Amino acid sequence: MSQKFIEMGTCKRPHGIKGGFQFHLYNTEDSSLKKGTTVKLVPLTPNSSLSKEGELHKIKSISMANKTICYLEDITDRNIVEAMIPFTIFLDRADFKDLNDGEVYLSDIEGFDVLNENNEKVGTVITYYDHGASDILVVEKVTGKRVELPFVDAFFPEINIEEKYLVMIDPEIV
Repeated sequence: MSQKFIEMGTCKRPHGIKGGFQFHLYNTEDSSLKKGTTVKLVPLTPNSSLSKEGELHKIKSISMANKTICYLEDITDRNIVEAMIPFTIFLDRADFKDLNDGEVYLSDIEGFDVLNENNEKVGTVITYYDHGASDILVVEKVTGKRVELPFVDAFFPEINIEEKYLVMIDPEIV
């Protein structure tokens, strides 16, 4: 089975003197990161000691209080941490938590067709991002134009995971 790594956050600061990292995770409320999880660390700058393709490391411990503090099994020295940062943190999609019925990971809907209310294809979901107030889907329309909309029922009233499509209420029509 091939791995599909999903971006979980970044690290730009060390923590303490014993090789800790201060992670900035995009989702701290329901993270799949836990002790024993393998993460891929990809450098954000060329002067990082990490391989430019990234490296796999196993989480020794992680605490998600007011700051997310993480220790990796093979890193025990602040100097090593400082040489590695800054980097982006990725997790294999296979390691994500199972979801409840009706829930979806945004990474799973990349590439989904976007249909209008008449079931005509109007575009494709090409990416997403967190705007702070809500998640935003980026849809490339068949016309080549891109539209960025909050992932809320008002714009996306229907999602079909099995058939890989979303229904979108186009704001240009409203």
